[in-house]
Amino acid sequence: MIYEKRGNVSWIIFNRPERLNALDRESWDSLSKLLKKANEDDTRVIVLTGNGRAFSSGDDIYAMYELKDVDEAKDFFLTLYSAIESLTELEKPLICAVNGLAYGGGCEILLFCDVTIAVQSAKFSIPEAKLGLIPPMAITIGPLALGRRINRLVLTGEAITAEEAKILGLVDYVVPDDKLIEEVNRVIEMINQLDFYSLKTIKRWLRKDKKMVEKAIMELALLSQTESAKKRMKEFIDSRKKT
Repeated sequence: MIYEKRGNVSWIIFNRPERLNALDRESWDSLSKLLKKANEDDTRVIVLTGNGRAFSSGDDIYAMYELKDVDEAKDFFLTLYSAIESLTELEKPLICAVNGLAYGGGCEILLFCDVTIAVQSAKFSIPEAKLGLIPPMAITIGPLALGRRINRLVLTGEAITAEEAKILGLVDYVVPDDKLIEEVNRVIEMINQLDFYSLKTIKRWLRKDKKMVEKAIMELALLSQTESAKKRMKEFIDSRKKT
């Protein structure tokens, strides 16, 4: 994970491009710590994006498959929850700059973003059920953010385009692939014109219910250890070895 300070803007960049920025324990832990760092310094706006051709492909299936028992699974997913806590407690506006695919947990993170900007080639999917798992943020925060439109994504695992994601309300702006940074800077400029203390108050009122998410994450930890989930994760890993 990369942390860059550009003026009064903190950029947090997922940096496992060889794994499509899949989120392992270290990634979730780093995200949590960097969000807290940006929340506590003189940052006015936070931008979250990815390095390479993905924003994030979500939880690292290889890492989840290696979890040996429920205790290990709970420990892994508590690290995920720590990042969710940091997202919900942000006092600064969060822009998600989706530079490529956003799948699983990578897509769910967008539910915590204040403004989401995506390139035209980006793809979005919440396919956890294909692996015998559940998307904890999507099934708790999702209905509040998108209404019943979230049902389609979590119950089909279908991949959708950036334009479709905008129609659903998951994305705010769609731009040509070479205009992402330009659009991010345009939105930052609008935010910087607003009163800092007003923004902090607004953010406090917009906070999500993290306790709902915590319960769903613990259920995910249990599901990750079921025979069905292990079988589906192994099939996923084996399919990647053939390509």
